[in-house]
Amino acid sequence: MSVMRKPSRPGHPDLALLHQELSQLIGRLVEFDRVDRAGLGDWLPSVDVFECRGTLTVVVEVPGLSPESLRVACSNGQLVVSGERREPRAPGVAGFLCMERPHGRFSRAILLDSPVDVPQAAAHLAAGVLTITLPRLKDRRGREAVIAVTREEEGRQ
Repeated sequence: MSVMRKPSRPGHPDLALLHQELSQLIGRLVEFDRVDRAGLGDWLPSVDVFECRGTLTVVVEVPGLSPESLRVACSNGQLVVSGERREPRAPGVAGFLCMERPHGRFSRAILLDSPVDVPQAAAHLAAGVLTITLPRLKDRRGREAVIAVTREEEGRQ
């Protein structure tokens, strides 16, 4: 018994292009998810990154954290912000009825597209917002430096 095959229809160029674009989009989304989750942690704070007058500024929302519970470091072209928010334990509380605020460890790695002057960098924590300023610099490779976090004085503007 011979097998009869259906003649294949010529492909539609628009469908082939759509298929290619969807494959590329899915590939980029998978890579984006992999980069964002690479830090591993229980929660991820929101981050804004912008540049103004030769200074890269990174703003991270970390409400309820102290400078001592944060670590900011630059290494291999990445700014890594990590820390931990401990689970709230009020005296006399047997258990929570509702707990929506995230707690636990976090780590965010922000890829820096150009070299920065780490010794001149500053990290400042005020009202639950960590602001890191990194002056741009000519190329320097392979160093890691930790950036100290300071607290804004109460009542000072």
